[in-house]
Amino acid sequence: MNLGIISRNVGIALICNAVFMFLSAAVAAINGFDSSFSPLMVSAMITMMVGIFPLIFVRRKNDINTKEGLAILLFAWFLSCIFAMLPYVLWGGPFSVANAWFESASGITTTGATILNDIESLPKGLLFWRSSTHYIGGLGVVVFIMMILPSFGTVRFKMSKMDLDDVSKSNYRYKSGKFIKVIISVYLGITISAFFLLMIAGMPMFDAANHAMSVAATGGFSTRNASIAAYDSPAIELVLAFFMIVSSLHYGLIYASFATRSFKVLKNPVSKFYLSTIFVVTIAVTINILASGLADSFLEGLRNGFFEVVSTISTTGFAITDTSSWPVFSILLLMYVAIQCGCSGSTTSGLRSDRVWILLKAAKAQLVKMAHPNAVVPVKTDGQVIEKEMLSSVSIYVCLYIIFVFVMALVYSLFGFDIMGSMSASISMMSNVGPCFGEFGSSLGSFAAVPAMAKILMGFQMIVGRLGLYSILLVFFVYRRRAA
Repeated sequence: MNLGIISRNVGIALICNAVFMFLSAAVAAINGFDSSFSPLMVSAMITMMVGIFPLIFVRRKNDINTKEGLAILLFAWFLSCIFAMLPYVLWGGPFSVANAWFESASGITTTGATILNDIESLPKGLLFWRSSTHYIGGLGVVVFIMMILPSFGTVRFKMSKMDLDDVSKSNYRYKSGKFIKVIISVYLGITISAFFLLMIAGMPMFDAANHAMSVAATGGFSTRNASIAAYDSPAIELVLAFFMIVSSLHYGLIYASFATRSFKVLKNPVSKFYLSTIFVVTIAVTINILASGLADSFLEGLRNGFFEVVSTISTTGFAITDTSSWPVFSILLLMYVAIQCGCSGSTTSGLRSDRVWILLKAAKAQLVKMAHPNAVVPVKTDGQVIEKEMLSSVSIYVCLYIIFVFVMALVYSLFGFDIMGSMSASISMMSNVGPCFGEFGSSLGSFAAVPAMAKILMGFQMIVGRLGLYSILLVFFVYRRRAA
């Protein structure tokens, strides 16, 4: 394994982080050189120097092996979280080391959970940096690496394969250069469109820029203490809900829809399943909170139910109401969609709707097979037969995911939290959703009161959820085999 090529590519990821730190410092300068200017400039220079160092002393290599690719993937994400802490730690205030780690990991992994009780007290430069961490993590640290790699060859190809979910690869039938174009085009298109539409809806320019980055990354960091509830604007809520849905659909299908001037993304069976889930759960939640007296009218219940369901299933985590007061039925439905989440090939995390869809199709095929033992019952999606290897991979992943969520819930329970808090926190961190229920907080709450050790563990679980269990386990088995 070539440590030089690993450090060189991880250095590129850190340079990308430094660029956004400089941009955040520029925002601080525009706003009267607020108190975040110096922390951001110092952090940017430190991060830039560390990133440039291996580029100067390590020779470029146009090929990498699997071990090196995995190492680049993990170190790029982990070190991005570490260096993203610097502006918080240097600024001080509520940011202890544990709090800075939680906030940076939550930003880079696009989780959107926060330790801040008073977000609006932060200077604008630091607020912009919080949103920037979402933007870096949403597009993917590895994609930032591929954007500026000097070769369109095997390096980009292998990195794209490692940073892309297995169940989404079939819809990215592009060479590495085209793959980059697809991702960036859709990501920037969502960001720019959301920015202008939010301003038209009445959101101030600075807030619109931050929320546009957040919604494109399905992150959830807001510039207001009360999140989207602070605006009390149905127009803003509709704009954000639309882009939360778009951002959680498959980027390859979105690009193909525009390129062919068709509705290909809406014809895909997984997209239909995902949108149907939103519709069914929204209606169920609306009726439930209306029957519980938590809404004065059906329209109010629909407004709150639709936004919170979309915000949760897309893993964004914006809020317009305090869901901790909702009935258990509605909370359990939100916890379910927090596990299913959006589609593969998007900026969402979680199990992904693709895996749930494939699992349901496989279960149906198995029941038919049991009723008719001699029948040949292939599992199909979008007209294509799903190979047994893929079915096995999906089934194992779902089992491992549920086991890991349960184990982490057990760990959190050791800190004295109740079953609702422990389980919802584990689901939220693993799916990078953000909001929790029970003692860990609510959709409008923070994690400030959580013990420092629990915050550190949550940060690591966010990274595991963002990278995916297979990536983490593959690293373990590859290096264990090498040691043996």
